[in-house]
Amino acid sequence: MTALNTLTDSAAAVRLTPRAVIEAWRGITRRELWATFLLGCALYLFHAGTGLALLGGARGVPIMFVGQQIHAFGLLLAFVVVDRVTGKDPGRRGAYALAILVGAAFSSYVVLLYTVTMVNRFVQPLDFPGIGFFLYAYLDLVMIVGAAVWVILDRRRASLARERMRRAELERIDAEKRSVESDLQAMQARVEPQFLFDTLAQVKRLYEQDPAVAERMLDDLIAYLRAAMPKMRDTSSTVGQEIELAHAYLDILRTSFGNRLDLAIETSDEVADARFPPMMLLPLLEHAVRQGSASGRANEESSIRISAEARAGRLLLTVSHTWGVSVNAVADGVADIEERLGALFGGDASLELRSRTAGGTDAVIEIPLEVAATPARAPARE
Repeated sequence: MTALNTLTDSAAAVRLTPRAVIEAWRGITRRELWATFLLGCALYLFHAGTGLALLGGARGVPIMFVGQQIHAFGLLLAFVVVDRVTGKDPGRRGAYALAILVGAAFSSYVVLLYTVTMVNRFVQPLDFPGIGFFLYAYLDLVMIVGAAVWVILDRRRASLARERMRRAELERIDAEKRSVESDLQAMQARVEPQFLFDTLAQVKRLYEQDPAVAERMLDDLIAYLRAAMPKMRDTSSTVGQEIELAHAYLDILRTSFGNRLDLAIETSDEVADARFPPMMLLPLLEHAVRQGSASGRANEESSIRISAEARAGRLLLTVSHTWGVSVNAVADGVADIEERLGALFGGDASLELRSRTAGGTDAVIEIPLEVAATPARAPARE
């Protein structure tokens, strides 16, 4: 009774009019038709095994085969209507059970009339079976089709469970990305003020020692702020923007080092507009400079090379420096970058550190190549 009430309420909710029923039948897919045909074949083979489908001998075979197909397609018509009522919800088993009972009763009666009529006409005289035979055929059909529908609903439940798990995983990844973006903004908020204060203090000292150098460093700082300020709160960036910011940062360092730092940047228009996480390149450079200063080699002639290239659908950005700093020392300072790459791209990104033969380290960031939808090129440097 509960299943009947549920089905009635659902039918009223979707206004299950004759037109709606016809639309549900029109929505039957080719896959459903093939599955129903196979069900009819399975029914025939099952009844052939019990001897029921062999009524009338060889001439009765096609009659019985068509009868089983009528059984299957009659149940299909009931099944698709219930799908429309329930929205294909596998948890509403009562509605499907009621559809099986009603559909099996209707199709069993139609098949019984068809079989008796066709056998009487083309095979041999046959009396109309009594109620006992009808109930036997009906219950037999209910059990077989009920098992088939149970399998269908079970597969639907499994599919829905997988879909929920997939959505939950996507939400988790999205939450991790938002967390990483917050971390990037926090890092930016920490690094930039400290860098700014240190540079201003150095400019102040230089004005007392060499006003011309101090003026040049102040110009470089202004160029850096022009590059950094417009995207200080951005959670996405491009290769061109990040290299522009790095260029301005290194120009300040070159002035600070007395032009003992040689800078080379190699990139192309192909990757200039490629997406690149903010605050990935600058910490690499800042760490390299810090390690170089700690090693006591900051006063020596040195060079930094930044290159970006596209290769087989991947973006490779390389930072090379000639300071004699071990790979392990560099790795200790950039572990958080590897962690953020993993959170943003999963296993589809990497940071590889390599020792250079002539001394120094190469840091290679590899991520999927993705061009920004609206390219935001960095302003041209003077």
